[in-house]
Amino acid sequence: MLTVAIIASGTDYQAAAALTAATFARHVPVPAGVSVWLPEGEFQQDGLAIAGMKHGFVMRHFPFRQVSDQKFTSQLKCQAFVAAVARTQPDDLLFIVDADTCCLQPLAVNEAIAQAVLGGKLALAPDIEDRHFPSPEDPWYLPPEGRLPYVNSGVILTGRRALDLFVEFRDLSEQPRFLHGPFNDQKVINYALGKSHRHRFVALPAEYNAILPHPQPLIAHFAGGAGELGRPGNSRKETHRQLCHRVLQRPAPVN
Repeated sequence: MLTVAIIASGTDYQAAAALTAATFARHVPVPAGVSVWLPEGEFQQDGLAIAGMKHGFVMRHFPFRQVSDQKFTSQLKCQAFVAAVARTQPDDLLFIVDADTCCLQPLAVNEAIAQAVLGGKLALAPDIEDRHFPSPEDPWYLPPEGRLPYVNSGVILTGRRALDLFVEFRDLSEQPRFLHGPFNDQKVINYALGKSHRHRFVALPAEYNAILPHPQPLIAHFAGGAGELGRPGNSRKETHRQLCHRVLQRPAPVN
């Protein structure tokens, strides 16, 4: 089965996740395979609960232990990754997507990528630019010969057999060297894959993580700063909301 997990925390991200989950729920065969994950103890906003009942997606909570005031998003996502992947059945595929994404078409994966992922590999799409750190003085530096294509972590395709990778990502995210600097969980994932797990990376086509504008997005991604979705003057929240509403106003596809 194809499943989807969306991680959210805070009012703005819960509101975005409600819309995101609704767009995914209408584009997968089983809407209840779509889940929104909140840290334990966080109150579920009414709008999220109502959207879940209307569109058929489910709510889950995960244990969250904040180890530092720095890099909250990285800690949040890396701990949620472990919880979501651990719950995935061995024969299921799991898309982990950011709360500022929107699914525009029926979700499917080609057989070659699906089999690689079910065997324990991770599939991610390239970022819009190479953000590898250029200086050997950076604690996350990788030499050019040790780099994979730089990927965006807003959409990850994975399965149960990759749980060990997510445990490693979580552990790295809590190390002092990863509790500062840009890019949050994305920095952790690019470093760990390039450093130690090159053989477990599969390239996901860009349309699965289409950072707009993109000619033919399957999953649109309104990337642009972790934790800043509700910042005054940030247009991402409204443009994401508008696109999700347009998708939800279309006739429901036949899965």
